[in-house]
Amino acid sequence: MVHFMGQRNFGRSAPVAARAAGTIGTDPFPFERYGKSSFPAVPAEDGGPCGGRTRRWTINGDFVALPPNGVARYAREVTLALDALLDEGHPLAQGLELDLAVPRREQLPLQAIGIRVVPEFNKPRLPQFWVQMQLPRHVEGGLLSFCNLAPVALTRQIACIHDLHTRLMPESYGRGFRWAHRFILPLLGRRAAHITTVSQLSRQHLIKYGIAPQEKITVTYNGSDHAERWDADRSKLQIRPDRPYVLCLGRDQKYKNAELLVRLAPLLDALGLDLWMAGEIDEAQISRFAQPKPGNLRLLGRISDDDFKKALSGALCFLFPSRIEGFGLPAVEAMRIGCPVVASTSPCLPEVCQDAALYADPDDLAHWARAVLDIQRYPDLRQRLIEAGHKRSLSYSWRSIAEIYLELMLQVDAMALR
Repeated sequence: MVHFMGQRNFGRSAPVAARAAGTIGTDPFPFERYGKSSFPAVPAEDGGPCGGRTRRWTINGDFVALPPNGVARYAREVTLALDALLDEGHPLAQGLELDLAVPRREQLPLQAIGIRVVPEFNKPRLPQFWVQMQLPRHVEGGLLSFCNLAPVALTRQIACIHDLHTRLMPESYGRGFRWAHRFILPLLGRRAAHITTVSQLSRQHLIKYGIAPQEKITVTYNGSDHAERWDADRSKLQIRPDRPYVLCLGRDQKYKNAELLVRLAPLLDALGLDLWMAGEIDEAQISRFAQPKPGNLRLLGRISDDDFKKALSGALCFLFPSRIEGFGLPAVEAMRIGCPVVASTSPCLPEVCQDAALYADPDDLAHWARAVLDIQRYPDLRQRLIEAGHKRSLSYSWRSIAEIYLELMLQVDAMALR
């Protein structure tokens, strides 16, 4: 039987101050709150909690050369949202000077945030050398770090730790990557002024494994509005109109559960459906799960955001069978585009998607096939998922997340003046 999450009563949003203090529950932003700030303007003569002083902060720009997905997507979008708030003169940005320190020049459409290049010394690049050894020498005030690992030398810092997958699913990562996270994250959790993360599940893991105490951790979630910038008309992706398809992402990491998707393909073929798999996974990797490769499995390779939107727009549904996620942004992106989602019952997708998706056990092949069959057989169900998914996606806003960071910076600055 396909699972729906129970209905929720969504009331009016708590202020960002309450979210930053960790006083709200599981639901990130109720559907009603999206867009304009809920903060009252602070009169300029009041000077705010920092007495009108200039507050200098730097964004750790180690993400700029990374592909725009996962933690790099979060870092890029929060930076763009902060830039927009500074440019419009948001009351929480009074007296704030914010720049982006990068290891190499990259194009970012910033208006109010300056870009400062701190050239890398080492060639070829050594992982974490720039972040741990070079960047701290070029930070005059506070530092915002959005991509898990951050300089442990700095204490006036707000760092986002997205998840603890290296502890929970260590077999998905190389030894060096695992040990870097195992060593750096506890130090970062102790030394940074504040830690953010992207779900209540991740917050619980950070507390359980002693990374940081609960009062030091704020849940921001992710946004979804970046998907509105995608344009399917720019896509070069070719869609065969003669046979419907289901879309998924393939990645050679155990927690992503690509094996289930490959084994599901023959069952979908019996329903007259192709399975389109986007991502950096090839036939050699697929052969570990099925030989020969299922005839209805189409490997798209790495695709652009515009391609992803086009593929989502034409798909019967989007499958997301991960065994664990910090947030699960692709599911919310699919909802924003208007593609029904079938997600894993594993954490934290039920927290993020709520009643706007169908759910299936990540180890139950028949369960996934039945979910797809229900969407194929019942147009009313599919339409209901499209509407509920889009509504749910609107509750995730990069602007709201940027407001949380503005408030956290104010809190850190105010504490420094005591």
